[in-house]
Amino acid sequence: MASKRKRNNKKKTRWIRLFLLFLITISILGVLIFWKIPPPQIDEPRQVVRLPMPKISYPMLALIIDDGGYSLENFNKILALEKPITYAILPEAPFTREAILLARQKRQQVLLHLPMEPKEGNHVPLERNMIRCSMSPQQIKIIIQNALKQVPEARGINNHMGSKATENLPVMKVLMEVLKKEKLFYIDSNTSLRSVGPLLAEKNGVPFARNEKFIDQEKNVNAIKRAIRQGIKKAQKEGKVVLIGHPYAETEQALKEMISEIEREGVRLVFASEVVG
Repeated sequence: MASKRKRNNKKKTRWIRLFLLFLITISILGVLIFWKIPPPQIDEPRQVVRLPMPKISYPMLALIIDDGGYSLENFNKILALEKPITYAILPEAPFTREAILLARQKRQQVLLHLPMEPKEGNHVPLERNMIRCSMSPQQIKIIIQNALKQVPEARGINNHMGSKATENLPVMKVLMEVLKKEKLFYIDSNTSLRSVGPLLAEKNGVPFARNEKFIDQEKNVNAIKRAIRQGIKKAQKEGKVVLIGHPYAETEQALKEMISEIEREGVRLVFASEVVG
């Protein structure tokens, strides 16, 4: 009887040992498994790295067509090119309003082509309400304001004639005061190399640019093309250029034939507002 009890005790002891060994084995395996698992990561807000936007750099050519409002035939043909071109429209020409409406329909930019006194006033036909150097500041302001009412879509002003007036400090000071107040930019048509317009525009914080060349001083298609090519080279060298032409048949033909060449040269036609600074 005693030996039987002894055998039972041994059996129980063996099972206890096996159970303990099983528990130890499970514990060791658990430690090994969890040891290899990395600790949980705490989610942090992701930091977005913003790369600088690449600068869009291409040569720009701002072409201005002066004398809008005198005639509509060639004016319409240039509009039909459907390229960004700026149209400088006279305030009291026979077709001022029609020219403005046509330019607006084609979503083109408009300037007030402001009549200003030239040096050769006795030899050329002058506009009725022209800014003259003999006028008082108040008279000049009235003319500018009335002209702006005639061309309310104007984003800026460029001078019509004005070789004498643009050299006159008091006259140009008044003009810059109005431009700053009305938040308009200034394009100096460069009818005088001694124009004080750019100097005063910069001094008064008025965005401005200066005409590089009248492309159709010679009414010849090939001559106009040569002038445009000179403008292309200037744009490629300096980044931007302003050229001024007129609604002549020869200018329209030259532009029509030159558009693809301008684009092939990597030069982009833009509005005048895009080259002022």
